[in-house]
Amino acid sequence: MAAATTLSPVTLTPVPTRLRFGVDVPDPKFSPPPGRRKSVRRGELLRRLDEEQECPLIVVQAPAGYGKTTLLAQWAQENERPCAWVTVDDADADPGVLAASIAHALGVGQIKPDRGESFALILDDAHVVGSSVLRETVRDVLGWLPEGAQLVVSSRGEPALSLGRMRARGEVVEMDINDLSMSPAEAAEALRLAGLDPELTPVQSLVHRAEGWPAALALAAAWARRSRPSDGVGPLSGDDRLFSEYFGAEVLVSLSPEMLRFLSQTSVLDRLSGPLCDDVLGRDGSAAMLARLARRNVPLRPLDSRHEWYRLHGLFRETLQTNLRLAEPARARILHRQAADWYRGAGNVEDALDHAARAGDLDGAGELLWTNLPGFLANGRTSVVQRWLSGAAVEGFTGSAQLALAAAHNHLAIGRVAVAEQWSRCAAARLTERPERATAPEAGAVLIVHAWAARSGATQMGESASEAYELLPEDSPWRASCCFLRGTAALLRDDQPRAERWLQEGAVRGAVLAPDMASLCLAQLAVVATERGEMELASDFAKRAHTLIAEHDLAGRPTSALVFATWADAAMREGRVDEAKAAAARCLSLVGQVEDSLAWFGAEARILLARVSLALGHVATARELLADASRLARRIPDVIVFERWFTAAWAQFDERAENALAGVALLTTAELRVLRFLPTHYSFHEIAQRLHVSSNTVKTHVHAVYRKLDASSRSEAVANATSAGLLGC
Repeated sequence: MAAATTLSPVTLTPVPTRLRFGVDVPDPKFSPPPGRRKSVRRGELLRRLDEEQECPLIVVQAPAGYGKTTLLAQWAQENERPCAWVTVDDADADPGVLAASIAHALGVGQIKPDRGESFALILDDAHVVGSSVLRETVRDVLGWLPEGAQLVVSSRGEPALSLGRMRARGEVVEMDINDLSMSPAEAAEALRLAGLDPELTPVQSLVHRAEGWPAALALAAAWARRSRPSDGVGPLSGDDRLFSEYFGAEVLVSLSPEMLRFLSQTSVLDRLSGPLCDDVLGRDGSAAMLARLARRNVPLRPLDSRHEWYRLHGLFRETLQTNLRLAEPARARILHRQAADWYRGAGNVEDALDHAARAGDLDGAGELLWTNLPGFLANGRTSVVQRWLSGAAVEGFTGSAQLALAAAHNHLAIGRVAVAEQWSRCAAARLTERPERATAPEAGAVLIVHAWAARSGATQMGESASEAYELLPEDSPWRASCCFLRGTAALLRDDQPRAERWLQEGAVRGAVLAPDMASLCLAQLAVVATERGEMELASDFAKRAHTLIAEHDLAGRPTSALVFATWADAAMREGRVDEAKAAAARCLSLVGQVEDSLAWFGAEARILLARVSLALGHVATARELLADASRLARRIPDVIVFERWFTAAWAQFDERAENALAGVALLTTAELRVLRFLPTHYSFHEIAQRLHVSSNTVKTHVHAVYRKLDASSRSEAVANATSAGLLGC
């Protein structure tokens, strides 16, 4: 530590206690504020302070309202050591006055530093004095501070102290906005103590919006109490008067006009960096400005260890956005357009889309979304696209052909073909109205939707896909879709050679740019191979298709039902029954999400799944699937292959029935006795007691019944026995 210099609390004259209302009372300047009954105890932070009692300097720095004073008051009250407290005010801007304040605080606490006793000296609101005064005072105090004693400095901004050497030597503990932010549990407790009823107020929403800022939580509680429960509580917003007045008085008032303008204009951005702000605002030096603001009384958090990216508190940002809208109504759109250009150049499509939409640039947003849609769809990100589309106004889609096409193909990917057709028709209308903006690829995209819908049958599906293929450029990822549709149309028309040719091309084209389409092409190739009796090849195609959807997070895509159907079939053939069951269950779930409007897809997936279900012994499920498939197949004219598939499937049912009847004839008397109990709730042990045999004997008979009735479960054995008339119903 440095040698003692100018500050000597032993010799300085203490400041007298102030007179108020004619009586002597303790000066609040020299004592911690009394604990509030409804304050949340910051247990984790208090433990951390207790654990650091050997550290000579503690710096607590965060913007207004983060509970610095409350935390230190709790610590002072619970601390076993004596604590001296100084609430720094404007008068302490003079070094001599601040020194006298410290001396007086030590005297109030009956602390004598020259005796070497351990104590804590707390300087609250240290930001009030100038940096040079604070730096000199801290240096002097540390010079005479006894071993085991501590100096605690609390400030709304980063105090101008030379802490580099102390950090390296472990002689300083720092707490900032991240440390002082309340945890979700603490925040919920604060709202509860504020009297909020979780049944009447959206506590979790308030906690989320406050982001751990204690002052914001208090204001949110006041806002919620003001809202009448009978009216419902609307969304909490930073432009509410409660927040705008607080931010204005506690944060904005201390900033220079340049800082205020910078914050207002950058409030259009979710995240802030020097290069981004420079480009959007058309200025230089934004990185330095962000660093200065992060050290000031501003709720601005660094997002990385290098402090290159920052984020404003959401409610504070909303207040700034309101100020910008009132001061410069047209400025926000210009800034959003600049931000969209910057993010587009940086390759950040999602943020570029968001800012283009906020700028009202529908053409720009449409171009961005349409250009990048294949990548979104190919990697299982339909939910991201859907979320963005759902946040845009419908008028935007009707005014932009590319936005309408993006909506159409995203709905198509999740099996909503009727909605996709509606948006496709909207896109076609816009292309007709604005031929100068129409392109062949966009016209091809409209045809792809028509091909998927296949309203006029398999022949029309193939023709529309072929026309779209020719309109698209050679390197277009949408050509993989055309190949899948042409190959599927040929398969449905029972033209296996042509189907195989187009599906193989689609698998190759989509391997990198459209793995979703590549997986479907491989699944259809597995179907073709199965038709030819090439089971090993079919299993290989099914495995490759399954691997693709796993690698690209496509397992939740409804159209992946086709992949799971072929994977289940391959697993069943290879004796991997559990894997086949899991794949069949996933297929059943996904195919149920596909609209009946996509009739050919629903029919094919159900027929394939029915085969697997029958092989697994799920007879009732297989019958239901075939019935649904038959209903859908009737909607698609000129499909040839379905008739053969249906015939083969029903032949499997007939063969199974014959085997079941043969098994029935082989049931022994003992097995028939056990069979009578299977429809009941009795356990094997209870059946054994009623038949006066051992449990092992019952198990042996039950397994024999399963085998002879071609059943894999108790319920299925009961169903098969009922069909055979063995249970009297």
